[in-house]
Amino acid sequence: MQYNAPAATVVMQQPGVTINNTTVVVNQQPTGWSTGLCSCGEDLTSCCCALWCPNCYYACLSVRMGESCLVGFGSVPGGHLAMRAAFRNRHGIAGSIMGDCLTLQWCFPCAMCQLAREMDHKNYPPIGCCC
Repeated sequence: MQYNAPAATVVMQQPGVTINNTTVVVNQQPTGWSTGLCSCGEDLTSCCCALWCPNCYYACLSVRMGESCLVGFGSVPGGHLAMRAAFRNRHGIAGSIMGDCLTLQWCFPCAMCQLAREMDHKNYPPIGCCC
């Protein structure tokens, strides 16, 4: 006679930290951008600033993110890519470096306006100018 043990049940728990019977989730699923890449009609001010005074506008965005204005101004090689990737990472927005790279290569002004709208959505304080 052979004894077969019951199959083990694997329970996957959501990663988190429990404090006073409250679980705080530390790893959440990535979300998407709150607006589309080509939603510039929702914020014509950003669109105009990105088209007519791009360097100043991007410098303002980098300062709004807490970075040096030189990152957005274009003085730092790859700065715009770093800004977009850092923002995505900071807020759990789905995407990839390759996606960011292609978006910035082909739709640069729209990508920067999308970043500005997302900052508005996440309640980043405005710093003046167009941002």
